[in-house]
Amino acid sequence: MTSLAERAHAAADYIRHHTAANPRGPYRGEEHARTAVRLAAALGLGLEQITTAPDPLRRRTTPGEPVLATATCPDTPEKYVFLARFPIYEDEPFELLGPCPECFGQVPLAAIRHLADLGTHLARPPLAPEDLAHPSTLPDTFASDEGHTSTCCYGEIF
Repeated sequence: MTSLAERAHAAADYIRHHTAANPRGPYRGEEHARTAVRLAAALGLGLEQITTAPDPLRRRTTPGEPVLATATCPDTPEKYVFLARFPIYEDEPFELLGPCPECFGQVPLAAIRHLADLGTHLARPPLAPEDLAHPSTLPDTFASDEGHTSTCCYGEIF
């Protein structure tokens, strides 16, 4: 195991390198790198288990374009996809994406700030249509998310 100082230096080097080398430019590069570092820290994973990509469904042209971050379990092939809706605000939770029970679009199912939040979500049975009548366990963005299909009864009509 490496020391805290070594891990901190590695995180800073990761951000510096990915900010400079990102094909989308330094601002988007920094957003992606910081998102990866923050998610890795929240889940107790190494940076090699986190990948990031732009989110084509939720794009906007303002600073802080949403970032999709995929965390791969180091012991199993399981992957979890998280949305950093506003990556420039590091106090915002990640949104765990999963299938809507109606349209099967990838939508926010849980707000994740740390590993225990993910554990709480995973301890529940999969989301079913009857659960949506009591949305207290869903993020506020569930109904307004662009991941719903246009015919989904749970997504907002735009």
